Amino acid sequence: MLYFKTDPMMVKSLAAKYVHTNLWEVLEISKILNKLGYWVDVLDRDISAADLKKIEDKYDIFIGLGAGNSGKFFSDISAKLTKAVKIFYACGPEPEESNRLIFERYEYFNKRHPGNKAAVRRLITKVNMAAAIKNTDVIFCIGNDFSIGTYAKFNKPIYRINPSTSPNIKTGIEDIMLKNKNKFLYFGGNGNIVKGLDLAVEVFSGLPELDLYACSPREEDFDEIYKDLLERSKNIHFMGFIDVAGKKFNDLTKECGFVLLPSCSEGIATSVVTCIRKGLVPVVTKESGIDLSDFGFLIESIDIEKLKEFIVKVSNISDEDFKNRVLKTYSDSFKYTQAKFSEMFELALIDVILKNKQLNK
Repeated sequence: MLYFKTDPMMVKSLAAKYVHTNLWEVLEISKILNKLGYWVDVLDRDISAADLKKIEDKYDIFIGLGAGNSGKFFSDISAKLTKAVKIFYACGPEPEESNRLIFERYEYFNKRHPGNKAAVRRLITKVNMAAAIKNTDVIFCIGNDFSIGTYAKFNKPIYRINPSTSPNIKTGIEDIMLKNKNKFLYFGGNGNIVKGLDLAVEVFSGLPELDLYACSPREEDFDEIYKDLLERSKNIHFMGFIDVAGKKFNDLTKECGFVLLPSCSEGIATSVVTCIRKGLVPVVTKESGIDLSDFGFLIESIDIEKLKEFIVKVSNISDEDFKNRVLKTYSDSFKYTQAKFSEMFELALIDVILKNKQLNK
């Protein structure tokens, strides 16, 4: 049994559109299970309470969303499946730790903007971790050492899985040669304050010599708070939500030199790895979940003045250093392909199956 989302199974074109990486991944997980000899039943993350009661205890393996609000029924389902190996599929940090980091980020925002009316977004309120972990045998974690480390306290086997990226993203030599060190791309999903768009806007409003292109869903409260600042800041360009397979994304990722994400809670930020596939050098926080090696830049302080100094320093690296980082970034990006996701998931699943068979001899 796979507890995930059924959208791409109902509308086949969704997986190809790659609005989110998991639209393809849920299909691929099913195919991997089929390949290993399993029939697969897929439950939607929004299964009704009535259908939840109909689940039979007949499964060998249960893989279910667990970490975010989409995993609200993981504990209920896993408790019913007494015969199955139960795999907790974590697409983000451990919920309590994620909520703590989100509250910290809003505390800093509120300190800078007292009396604001910003909605608190992306809190995880529907997951009972104690009940979920009680009925978990193994954790599959979309994440690097940061996210994986948040689950270490549960003393469960943890397997790292890298997210996929769209195969429609193409990178040519011109994508590497034309990049501009003075242009930064912010690319993120909803929850602008959680993902650090507020920090980016405030920093770049004081750096008119640098350009920020912000690609994210619009949020009415955020727009209202920053309306005056954005009108004054001609170097900040709001692009809205854009299609990663479209011309606008292709043009921006040819032109911009860096992808910026000062997020406070991610598994592995798929928005960033999508840009890494185009050679944009990542400038991110530890909590963004990106392995930076010797090519990316780690944001160590989100204090506005310190972050401003850091961004200036990043933009002033030598042309040779910049070109080397772009090349190394693109080389590292092959960790985030569809093929790599399939390989990591299948190897992890095989290891779990074999160990379970040994235990039950």
